Amino acid sequence: MRWNKTIYIASKLGEVEDDYGNMVITYDKPIKYEFNVQPTLSEVELMEFGEKASMIQKAIIPIRYKGIFHENDVAYLDDVTPEGEIKNGANANYRLYPPRNQNRAIAIYFERLIGK
Repeated sequence: MRWNKTIYIASKLGEVEDDYGNMVITYDKPIKYEFNVQPTLSEVELMEFGEKASMIQKAIIPIRYKGIFHENDVAYLDDVTPEGEIKNGANANYRLYPPRNQNRAIAIYFERLIGK
């Protein structure tokens, strides 16, 4: 059985003001990864995220990715891809919580974006 899934993650670059005075978040080009992404099911995670738990997925990734991913980067999960995007991040359907270093691995939690 194949546990890893193809996902894409786009790093948040910053915010810029558009022509109408609105602050718009900009993202770098999405990068393809193969990670084991699963729904949050542990009792501790269900307590931590409460009602949002059904909108959260988690990946445990190798420590070599330390410093690569950050809070508010966006991800493309559940077979969503950046294909056809005019603006980086437009198709993303998840946002990252701050990565959590766990000794020899990193836990990344993804929160589903409303309306995606």
